[in-house]
Amino acid sequence: MLKLAFRGVTRYKKRTIITAFAIGIAIVFSIFMKSLLTGVALDSDKNLIWNDTSSAKIYAPGYFEERDYYPIDVLITEEQGNALEQKLEENGFTNYTKEFVESAQIMFYEDPFPTSGSITAVLKAMDSSNTSAYKFEDSQIEGDWISNNVDGVVLGSKLSQDMNAEVGYYVTIQTKGKGGFIQAFDIPIIGIISTGDPVVDASTIFFDYNTINDYLELDGYSTNYSVSYSMNIAKVKSISDSETAILNNLIVPLKLEAYSWREIADDILQLQSSKGGFSNIFLFFTFFIAVVGISNTMLMAISERKNEIAMLKTLGYNNKFIKRLFTLEGTIIGFLGVFCGTIVGVLISLYYQIEGIDLSSFVGDSESIGYRINSVMHAFVSPTQVILIIILGLFVSMVAAYFAVRRTGRGEIAEMFRRI
Repeated sequence: MLKLAFRGVTRYKKRTIITAFAIGIAIVFSIFMKSLLTGVALDSDKNLIWNDTSSAKIYAPGYFEERDYYPIDVLITEEQGNALEQKLEENGFTNYTKEFVESAQIMFYEDPFPTSGSITAVLKAMDSSNTSAYKFEDSQIEGDWISNNVDGVVLGSKLSQDMNAEVGYYVTIQTKGKGGFIQAFDIPIIGIISTGDPVVDASTIFFDYNTINDYLELDGYSTNYSVSYSMNIAKVKSISDSETAILNNLIVPLKLEAYSWREIADDILQLQSSKGGFSNIFLFFTFFIAVVGISNTMLMAISERKNEIAMLKTLGYNNKFIKRLFTLEGTIIGFLGVFCGTIVGVLISLYYQIEGIDLSSFVGDSESIGYRINSVMHAFVSPTQVILIIILGLFVSMVAAYFAVRRTGRGEIAEMFRRI
């Protein structure tokens, strides 16, 4: 049967090539789109965890629900913070950072700035002696990073561009201190940081915690502690819930609450999930093309080979054999398309995994593409996804061929010869 099927495939070379080409194109686009969306989601998660949420955050009760409004009356006390640090160290959670986060207004004026204005930003003060919950060490592009008791602010790169700011310029920061009082102070820009996360780069200003503790009279209070389980994103994504459960058990006596990065970034992850659903719709339409191509090829083959079918029946081959023969032909054509499409799709995806796709001319360096990445999109080739697409492509080819030939061979032999 296999020999007869190969002869049927090679006898009509043009038709075989055209059909295999259509299937191959469907496979190429499927692999590329899946790899691109996987890569973008991975980069987005990486930027989110490394620069914003870390693996988990610990809050005072009630803060998490109101975190978007930066409540100043729900803070971790200095005593709770000291006890928490001791518990974290004792239980192996050494990568943590004490923080104070609040909304702030940045005001700047002509000379030295080109123009006067103000921008709303997120003030993020961290204990500079231990910022290991994040990965900022490779992000500095100008000036210095925050350090203990150094009077200065570090700006995100996009924010500094919007302000036309340079290291050494002074800005006025207006924000709230403990108790809700409004505080304004002048402070120099000591550095500019580019994290690759467009949200952080466009809206965050960084301080050393001790500096803000003095300006805002915090008395050692903090909004949260950020904890990193690992800088390996795949590991963090796989263990985040179990590790966060351990954290919550540890801090029960301190009357604090721990939330994983998934809970903190739930709205972002839902958006990514919806975009993943779009890719599945795209897969459906690409494989629909493959189904049409295979079905059309097999119907044409059956129509043109009625005499061959009649001859096979006269030689004693039953309908089941004939159906299997044509189904096998369709499967072979599908295999050729899947094989070539997989090679091309993987090579294209690997190229864009290394080089990326620069969309800056379309969207600029912003978060408008819907992910926490800059304007460069990198693909990521997942062997599991490639294998699933290969299996799906072969299955679709076989099923399409089977349904196209299911009526093949029906009828009396004499009647079939009369129609020839």
